[in-house]
Amino acid sequence: MVAERATGTQTRRIIPPRTRLRPHMPANITISNESALITISPEAGASLRSIKVNKNGNSYELLSGGDNEHDPSELPHGEGSFIMAPWVNRIRDGRLVTSDGIHELPMNQPPHAIHGLERDREWTVKYVSESSLELEIALAEPWPYAGKVEYSLSLEGSSLIQTMRLIADENETRTFPGSLGWHPWFNTTLGSDLVKATADVSAQWELEYPATATGKLEVTGITERLQQGTRFGVKEVDGCFLMNKGGGAVLSWPELTMTMTGSETITHFMFYSPEHALCVEPQTCTVDAAQLADKGFADTGHLLVDRENPLIATTTWSWE
Repeated sequence: MVAERATGTQTRRIIPPRTRLRPHMPANITISNESALITISPEAGASLRSIKVNKNGNSYELLSGGDNEHDPSELPHGEGSFIMAPWVNRIRDGRLVTSDGIHELPMNQPPHAIHGLERDREWTVKYVSESSLELEIALAEPWPYAGKVEYSLSLEGSSLIQTMRLIADENETRTFPGSLGWHPWFNTTLGSDLVKATADVSAQWELEYPATATGKLEVTGITERLQQGTRFGVKEVDGCFLMNKGGGAVLSWPELTMTMTGSETITHFMFYSPEHALCVEPQTCTVDAAQLADKGFADTGHLLVDRENPLIATTTWSWE
């Protein structure tokens, strides 16, 4: 809350110390506590550039590219962690299926519209403190619906808590499909052995070339390996997994362990193992969820947003 104080004939605005809004915010923002230091680039899609975790007197960088110089206006491919909104993963042929018709979205990775629209845009900083940050961005064309995304980050003890809210504008009378997610690129090693991934997955969505969901859910060898804990080779996995209710993922390096959990709306995790990183992506739905739901497939995570019903998703990353 901003107070006002009269001084003679003038009124001076007083901003409480905890708000700490600055007229010229730094290009990159850091939040920290005794456990970690997080670097965020509002101009580069509100992306995470670095997660440095302190343990036993050592500092460990969890994100690929985290030790590099960070151009505040651009997140290089394969580094950091970016936001997926107002949809996650892929929409086949860019065809957004809605109750008011089919809307065509640009195919930035033909034949798909991929990873939403907000990862390359500049976000507005609404609040910053030593250990927390709040940002937002208005939805814009080519997205056909009016609204915004709010994004908050908070360091609490040895946890980074991230929440996104997809909110329809008060003047938006239509209901629309929406989904939210995070796409981190984690370092495969923190100095010694490769990371091991364990996840409470129930099944994997079948993907046909080129990475298009068929609607078939199956228990695969990768599913069983994730349930037991596994290390992935280069390009050994690139799949979307339905989670058991309340399920999460655990990444174990010899140096430390990180647990990734989510709110009830986080129903899926994507796993991808490129050459230099391991992507473990909490998200609210599967690949092409709106099209699959329109065809009658269940368990897609497909959700609708309207003025009374925002989509809210939280993921918590905790290390020890």
